[in-house]
Amino acid sequence: MCMAILAFMPLPALSTTSPSPEHQPLEAIHSQALEFLKQKVDQKLHNPKIHLKKLSSRIRLPRCETPLQIHDRTPNKIAGRVTLGIKCKNPAWQTFLSATIEGELAAVISTQGILKQAVIKPEDVKQVYVNYKKVGDDSLISAEKAIGMRAKKAIGPNEILTIRDLQPPYWVFKKHPVNLISKIGTVEVKTKGVALSDAVEGEQVQVENSATGKTVRGIVIAPNTVLVP
Repeated sequence: MCMAILAFMPLPALSTTSPSPEHQPLEAIHSQALEFLKQKVDQKLHNPKIHLKKLSSRIRLPRCETPLQIHDRTPNKIAGRVTLGIKCKNPAWQTFLSATIEGELAAVISTQGILKQAVIKPEDVKQVYVNYKKVGDDSLISAEKAIGMRAKKAIGPNEILTIRDLQPPYWVFKKHPVNLISKIGTVEVKTKGVALSDAVEGEQVQVENSATGKTVRGIVIAPNTVLVP
């Protein structure tokens, strides 16, 4: 028998007599709750399945003279166990319904093994739908955001990628040419150089000035571009 938590404001005692025009139809409550949950997961959950725990048929609630109000007591959950508060203003009463929502969420998985520090290529990842229980808060949902990033660790095939698995892409590569920018007053001077190490955005890196042969230190401000203070 389905169970529900009830929290009534002052009401007539529950009755086990057959339904009457004075009682709120329970199916109407269930129908509105189910529609509310369908809208909640729409466009957020793939292949959703909603299992609503219905109120006991023995419950008698006064017929509501105003539109029922539904309050989502678990607004941040789109899957798993959720709870709805159903309230009537006239006459005043309130009850609760629980439901279990199952379905799939978007996630990014590796299509093949990826070596540590390797740059993620388009053919390395793809977006799929998996059971919501397998998708963590830090799981990637867009394959495009993974492309160009570096693997912080070795990643096996068919693994769900998380933010913790990736590092920012290098903007400067060791032994590759870079643009050197320096400023003298309001004058900007540009020259060429060769990076002496890999570096990401905002990181300091040593560069050999191609014109003078001297080693200078600058900050990576754009791909293949270093600002020398």
